[in-house]
Amino acid sequence: MYRLPVRPTPATDGFRPDIQALRALAVGGVVVFHLWPGALPGGYVGVDVFFVISGFLITGHLLRERAVEGRVHVGHFWARRARRLLPASLLVLLVCTIATVTLVPAPLRLQNLREIAASALYSENWRLALDSVDYLAEENSSSLVRHFWSLSTEEQFYLVVPLLLLAVFAIARRARPERAVAVALGAVVVLSLAYSIWLTETTPGVAYFSTFTRAWEFAAGGLLAAADPRLPTKLLRPAALPARVRAVAVPGTIAWVGIGLVAAAYVAFSGQTAFPGWAAALPVVGTALALWAGPASALARIGAWAPVALVGRVSYAIYLWHWPPIILMPLVTGHDLTHVEKVAIAVTTVAVAWFSTKYVEEPVRFAPRLRGSRTAIAVSAVGVVVVAGLAQGAATAQKRDDERLASTVERFKASPPRCLGAQSRDAALAPCVNHDLDGLLVPQPAVAASDDENRARCWGMERDQARVCTVVAPKDYTRTILTVGDSHANTLIGVYEKVGRAHGWRVMSAGLGGCYLTEAEQLQPSAAHAATCRAWKESVLDWAGTNTPDAVIVTHSSGDRTVVAPADQMEKVTVDGMVAAWERLPDVPVIAIVDNPKVPRDTQVCVDRDHATANERCSVPRSIAFSRFDGQAEAVKRFPRATLVDLSDFYCDETMCPPVIGHVLVYRDASHVTGTWAATLTPYIDRAVSAVMR
Repeated sequence: MYRLPVRPTPATDGFRPDIQALRALAVGGVVVFHLWPGALPGGYVGVDVFFVISGFLITGHLLRERAVEGRVHVGHFWARRARRLLPASLLVLLVCTIATVTLVPAPLRLQNLREIAASALYSENWRLALDSVDYLAEENSSSLVRHFWSLSTEEQFYLVVPLLLLAVFAIARRARPERAVAVALGAVVVLSLAYSIWLTETTPGVAYFSTFTRAWEFAAGGLLAAADPRLPTKLLRPAALPARVRAVAVPGTIAWVGIGLVAAAYVAFSGQTAFPGWAAALPVVGTALALWAGPASALARIGAWAPVALVGRVSYAIYLWHWPPIILMPLVTGHDLTHVEKVAIAVTTVAVAWFSTKYVEEPVRFAPRLRGSRTAIAVSAVGVVVVAGLAQGAATAQKRDDERLASTVERFKASPPRCLGAQSRDAALAPCVNHDLDGLLVPQPAVAASDDENRARCWGMERDQARVCTVVAPKDYTRTILTVGDSHANTLIGVYEKVGRAHGWRVMSAGLGGCYLTEAEQLQPSAAHAATCRAWKESVLDWAGTNTPDAVIVTHSSGDRTVVAPADQMEKVTVDGMVAAWERLPDVPVIAIVDNPKVPRDTQVCVDRDHATANERCSVPRSIAFSRFDGQAEAVKRFPRATLVDLSDFYCDETMCPPVIGHVLVYRDASHVTGTWAATLTPYIDRAVSAVMR
């Protein structure tokens, strides 16, 4: 029987130009996706190609080491990895630290510095995973080092895989090492893939960044390296072909099939693809096939071509350097990247990557003085500590500055001076001017994100029940008000507390991210989120039915987590859902507060550039700010016990919605208002609620 003679044998550790071609393909996909996402909407799977290559090369190397020397030198392995990876990555992180302190706008510095520190410690993927399940962190902008999540995952693999192989060798002393390793890695593939599929369905943000959901991709490459090369090939090629033709045609066919699968993922996938999950199998299998075809395939000839060989050689450095300018340049210039700027970034990245590889990475990697594992590991540890320490030190200093700026915020919220915030737009007081406020801006953009009235105890579920917290309960309170909604409802908790204290009312609150009081099904990022939202709604309705508040205040973010409905039925289903939910409440008034406007994500950065001219440069047309369908006005018309509270004229004039009103920064991100601005709305919300409660 003819056998497939294309897998590299364990006896050699030779240069593989076909792998250089794969590296060029992988980094090319990622860079094009980041610069021109419409051209390659699935280019992000280039990272998965890298994962499989790493698993293949590292496992193969460790198996060869044991075959030749009878053991695996874990310290030497880690030292080689450190010499290979750390010089360039620490240089990039150092440059990003300097750029953050000197060029990044104040509102984004702390996030960037914290992520740089996490990246230096190779834990960026877990930091991003935690942020992905934090509803209130969804508005975070991408940092200069967000791409380090994949390097963190890869480094964690490098730490674990030699220990795994040592354990396998110790347990299976008499078995062939390749076979024992193949069994172990096969188990990792099965378990990790199953977990990836499940977590992608339930918590997609964590699934994308988790090491455990990506482990099977590394293991698939390792399994290929450990696999028995003697496989039957009857189904792989026509037996009638001459042996010499088959030896060339089959590897080439397999390689092109593999490349075709990766290319298909580049084109067919997008940000809407549930990933990694099952979808990751396409680039993983494609890469594995291309690797299996080996140096006998046409990929080797492509990889030997000088331009491809260059990109393959510096692919690691290209990946490191390409992302920071994509994020930094718009922050510096104040506009989105132009086509010319994108081309300039691509070209400059390759040049810088070549320089970094030739004069930083390779000299350290091959330095005779760093050949010893102890020396290399010690120097690497010092480098990591220094860079992480610098970033964390800068973060601490930034936090201290932010805390100083934030110290004035509470004073203004507790006792707003005349004409601050919304009062400056009160038609009854027009013109409302207070020259004592000249030059003031509260909160400062740097601390706007933390000016938040949401309270953890009023948020989410506990033991399958909605948390219904007590916001305020004066002694001998006379009425009870329940406030319900998503994070937009919870931004007003400080207002509700003041209203309750002023009138001697008890105020209870229930909130859940991306969920509000409607009988309609909402579009959620996962089945688990959808199930939690349904359970939360039922729990809140049960609480209201049992405790019978005297009024229910509702509001929600417009346009986010919309209802599940055909496009032409969206508005009707939105209104029907709210009305149906309100009908299940006790026979009490429902007070619906119209949602606040939406603004661009970079509004705080725009204001930070020049406070004095912020409204001229950063205002949003009213038609755009309120373009998302709220539905509450239409629902109120259909529900006799409902009252609409529309504060839109405090946010906008007839045509524009400015970011600064009455010396107050209105927005803490693209969607939520600051606690300071909300506090200035207190008299007007109080007036509306009091009118209903008479």
